[in-house]
Amino acid sequence: MKKIRTQRNNQSNNTIYNIPHTTYHIPRTTYYASGQILLILVMIMAIAITIVLTITFTTRTDTQITKLEEESQKALAAAEAGIESSLKNNAPIANLSTLGSLGTNITSGSTTLATAPSDTFTSPKIVSGEAYTVYLGAYTAGSSPSTYAPSTANAVTICFGDATSVPSLDISLLKASTSIPIVRRYIADPGNSFGGTGKLNVTLSCSNSAFAYSVLIPGVDISTDTRLMVIRSMFASTKLFISQTSLPSQGTIVTSQATTKTGVTKKVQLFQSYPQIPAEFFFTTF
Repeated sequence: MKKIRTQRNNQSNNTIYNIPHTTYHIPRTTYYASGQILLILVMIMAIAITIVLTITFTTRTDTQITKLEEESQKALAAAEAGIESSLKNNAPIANLSTLGSLGTNITSGSTTLATAPSDTFTSPKIVSGEAYTVYLGAYTAGSSPSTYAPSTANAVTICFGDATSVPSLDISLLKASTSIPIVRRYIADPGNSFGGTGKLNVTLSCSNSAFAYSVLIPGVDISTDTRLMVIRSMFASTKLFISQTSLPSQGTIVTSQATTKTGVTKKVQLFQSYPQIPAEFFFTTF
C-alpha cells in the first residue's frame, strides 16, 4: 500500500496544465488623433506668426519709404528754391538754411553759379522751324544795354542730325562792323532739300559721335565783328554741337544742393542760356 501511494503522489506532481494564451490588443486610435491635432495646431501657429511678421515688415517698410519720400521732397524743394533765388539775384547762396523758412527743413545747402567758357557747347533740342542763338562774342548782362565783346576769328564747326533725322540748317551770322548790322546767311543741306549752289559743304561725320553731320564756317567769315549766330533747324528736330577755339560762355550753370535734418541730400543743376532771339526776326515762312 505504501508503494502505490508514492506512485500516485508522483503522478500528481507531474500533471501538465494547459492554460490558453490570450493576446490583448489595446486600440491606439486615440493617441494617433491627438498627434495629428497637435501637428495641425503647430502648423496653424507657424502660418499665423509668418503672416503677422510679414504684415509688420511690410508696414514698417512702407512707413520708411513714405518718410524717405517726404524728406526727398523737402530737399528737392529747398534745392529748387535755391536755384530760383540765385537766378533772381544773379548771385550764389552760401547757406540755404538762412533762406526764408528753409531752415526748418534742412541743415545745410548752397548754390553756385558758373559761366566759364568752353571750346564746345551742346544746345537743347531744337524743334523743326525753331532757332537757337549762339553767342560768338562774350555777353555781359546787367548793363543797359547789354554788351557783346568782339568775336575771335576762329573757324566754327556745327554738328547736327543723327542716324534717324536729317535736318537742314539755315545759319545767320549777325555782324556789327558798321553802324548798320549785317546778316550773312548760309545753308547746310545734307538731304538736298534745296536746289541751287552756294550751300555749305556737309561732312558725314563729327568729333562728337552722337551727331551725323557737320559743317565748317571759316574763321575769315567769322572775323572779329560777328556777335551772334542764329541757327534754325528745318525738316527735322535736332540738337546742335558747336565747337570753336575760345568759344564764349553760352549761359549760366546754376548748381544747388540741400541736405535735410535726416541726412537726405538732393542736388539740382540748371542751365540758363543767354537771351534767345525768336526765329521770326530772321526767318520768314510762306
